[in-house]
Amino acid sequence: MRKYRALLINDIRHAGLDPVLMAGILGPLALLFLSRFGFSIAEHWLEDRYAFHLGEYRGFAASFLITVIPMLIGMMTGLLMLDERDEEVIAYYAVTPLMRKGYMVYRLFLPSILCTVLSSLYLLFSGIAEISLESLYVLLLLALEAPCFALFLSAFAANKVEGLALSKLGGLFIAGPVVAYFVPGGWQLLGAWIPSYWPAKTFLEGMGDRHLAAFSHFALGLLIHVFLLMIMVKVFIKRVD
Repeated sequence: MRKYRALLINDIRHAGLDPVLMAGILGPLALLFLSRFGFSIAEHWLEDRYAFHLGEYRGFAASFLITVIPMLIGMMTGLLMLDERDEEVIAYYAVTPLMRKGYMVYRLFLPSILCTVLSSLYLLFSGIAEISLESLYVLLLLALEAPCFALFLSAFAANKVEGLALSKLGGLFIAGPVVAYFVPGGWQLLGAWIPSYWPAKTFLEGMGDRHLAAFSHFALGLLIHVFLLMIMVKVFIKRVD
């Protein structure tokens, strides 16, 4: 545990000096604050001014905002990994007692744990998300998305500048909740390639008390996320070799 503690302290120090990395932690908290206080204000304002009932879209808003959390955490972790790759720190870890395996375990579990904690806080305190058994399914899928996004950045970006550009491109993944909520019927299969589609769809099915459908989407989404994570790990290892 001591070797992981040293890595964690170094990450905290590094993130504290970089505003971009701090967004990985402050961003989810800002989303929580926005949902808790801003949604009700916007709801009343739109209803009074335009007779638009924003409250009908609470489920969509919650599913949309919660899928942003793993992307923010994954961005933070991916940029840290890019720094370590550029500075050849990963090669150093490979010849220490930590070894490359220990480094990978830490880099995969840290964003997963952070994502689980921050996503749980969002579900509990946002005021627009309903808590159900399916919430556990959603948390697990989101916890897998965070390291997937981190590995995506660190494997395909040549440097930190490209990593920032790819993180913006990865923002297209938030289209998953849009497809899950607005696209009708079988056309939703078009969103199956977007990782964020599966936790969003599971969340929405759970809110509608369609428990079997929620579990089905969770099970299929879990297989897809695990497969994607395995691919990303292989690509990243090949990149640093």
